[in-house]
Amino acid sequence: MSEEAQERLRSRAGAERQIPEKYLQQTVAEALVRDRSKRRAQLECSLNKLLRTYSTEEVVAAAARRIGS
Repeated sequence: MSEEAQERLRSRAGAERQIPEKYLQQTVAEALVRDRSKRRAQLECSLNKLLRTYSTEEVVAAAARRIGS
């Protein structure tokens, strides 16, 4: 990690009254939760689009073919 990044980490951790390692661990964990939530929402949106055009059976069959190949 660059010196600049380390300084920002120390500064932000200090503002939260945490040690840098704990702050970084917490920040990464929160980012992963946000990413998982965003991906889940994108998947739901994509499925809704598919289900407006295709039947559930067609979508499931296509997914099964993709997984099986």
